[in-house]
Amino acid sequence: MAFTETTSVGWLGRIGSSIKGIVVGLVLLVVSLVMLVMNERNAVQDLKTNKEIAEKVVSVSADSVDSANEGELVHMNGPAKTEDLVKNEQFGIEENAIRLTWNAEIYQWVEKKKSEKKKKLGGGEETVTTYTYEKKWVKEPVDSSKFKESGHNNLGEQSYRRGASQAQLVTLGAFKLSDGLISQMSWDEPYALQELPEGWKKEDGRLSEGVFFSGKPGSPEIGDEKVSFALTRPDDVSVMAVQTGDSFSTYQSETGKTKLLLYRGLLSAEEVVAGEEKKAKILRWALRGGGVLIMFFGFLLILKLLSVLADVLPFLGGLVGGVSALVALLLSIAISFVVIAISWIFFRPLLGIGLLAVAIGFFYLIKKKVSVKNQMPDSVPPPLN
Repeated sequence: MAFTETTSVGWLGRIGSSIKGIVVGLVLLVVSLVMLVMNERNAVQDLKTNKEIAEKVVSVSADSVDSANEGELVHMNGPAKTEDLVKNEQFGIEENAIRLTWNAEIYQWVEKKKSEKKKKLGGGEETVTTYTYEKKWVKEPVDSSKFKESGHNNLGEQSYRRGASQAQLVTLGAFKLSDGLISQMSWDEPYALQELPEGWKKEDGRLSEGVFFSGKPGSPEIGDEKVSFALTRPDDVSVMAVQTGDSFSTYQSETGKTKLLLYRGLLSAEEVVAGEEKKAKILRWALRGGGVLIMFFGFLLILKLLSVLADVLPFLGGLVGGVSALVALLLSIAISFVVIAISWIFFRPLLGIGLLAVAIGFFYLIKKKVSVKNQMPDSVPPPLN
């Protein structure tokens, strides 16, 4: 099932859109620069904080509460335990565990669209958008009234909602875990529901491999729902936090960063710090990549006017667009390296200087590409009538 829509825009219209795109591109450049600077500032703070906690943390036993460690950053490990019951009263579930979660889904029509653009002689552009429809399980009801093609109606409302039940008291030896630590116990395993509550009728739903279905599991219809469950069972944990009585509170470093850490497994203090360093490294490189990508799109929007002007002859516009994209990429990488280098140069001079050297190399490549571009014809043929 598919629905196709074709739209066209003329050369002058594309020029107008490109001029507006320059403004958006400038905004994206500012956003990317701020993002990169803040990320490097955060990276420096993370390194200092992780070094600080590695020097200050004291490893202690969880078997007893030692008042001498009150207010100190401590590390301990052992089995987390609870006597609490987690429940879902609607389905009659009651288990001794850390957390019970349930995920509700509804069977709906879903619209997908795919657009293809084709340049026309004279600078215009034609866009062909194809809308396709499929039935699938989704987390929330889909509003089918906004679909491009009628006949794919999603009827009814969602009766079941996702949620969770969490233990209130979880202990580690003689200590009580705070809510912030319990919430970090995020592992789980599928929980197969064995039977429906007494009094439920067949038309109310049925079970298939431990999952509840309001309709037929093998042949669902629009509006049918399903609910699956997962259980977080007690396990060995390692905690690093400030000892506060027989519980824990958040540690605040000299940089202002806070730490309230729980890892699954019997880890040493060194392994917990290494875990924090790994997470911080992944985050900062992800944000660096995001900053470069945002900057790249910004430069693409700024330079797009050049390819639009040249699109009176599609092959020429494609050539200019390709060169512009390469220049945008090189500029984004080079400027990002400069921003990162300046941020690091006082903290790690060798790294900062190395990054500046790489940036200079990218600027040299950009100069070469621009020199090649300047050898292209200066004038652009007028649009054909």
